Amino acid sequence: MMNNKSTKSNSAPQQTETVTGFLTIRSSSKISLYLTFLTVIAILSPFLHIFYVFDDREGIFGFAYMSSFMYSLSLPLMAICSGLLLKFMSKRIPELRVFLKLIGNSFLFVGFFFMIYTFVPISDFSTSVYFTALAILSVLLTFAAHYLHKAIITTEQRLKKIISKLFDFIILETPRKHVSEEKQIDYVISYEKIINEIGEE
Repeated sequence: MMNNKSTKSNSAPQQTETVTGFLTIRSSSKISLYLTFLTVIAILSPFLHIFYVFDDREGIFGFAYMSSFMYSLSLPLMAICSGLLLKFMSKRIPELRVFLKLIGNSFLFVGFFFMIYTFVPISDFSTSVYFTALAILSVLLTFAAHYLHKAIITTEQRLKKIISKLFDFIILETPRKHVSEEKQIDYVISYEKIINEIGEE
């Protein structure tokens, strides 16, 4: 009797830790790494030039200082990331879908326009050719960003679904259907450490 009680008391914390780790993985799978990356870039990009304010270096792409180049680059980056975030939100808010899509595409266009403006000096072309080329390239890049954004979101969702099903199979189905009762405890112990490590990351 004492052995049975001892076994139960020892296994309970392990099961609890495993379930906790599994639930942590489940909750973290709802977080989009792609959207988190876009948000971080959108928020931090306006501050990029600060790193060069006190110890400025010679600039590139026609800019006298690196601080000027980074400041010029930061605003297009923020616009592009914000545009992609708005496009994602447009699918989550049906009543504002068209409006948010329009604003998102506008942000993308403006971001790409000034991104090209930052890297390609106007001195290389006539004014009319330069700005016409900028507008055309910005439209093309906006379309390209739309399809790339869609592909990344779809791929990320599929990967999350695959990972979720794999964990369901490993944790829920395998012990019940494919592991004998005598080996179930050993099976749980063998995977619980990995699950908890993943959940803590």
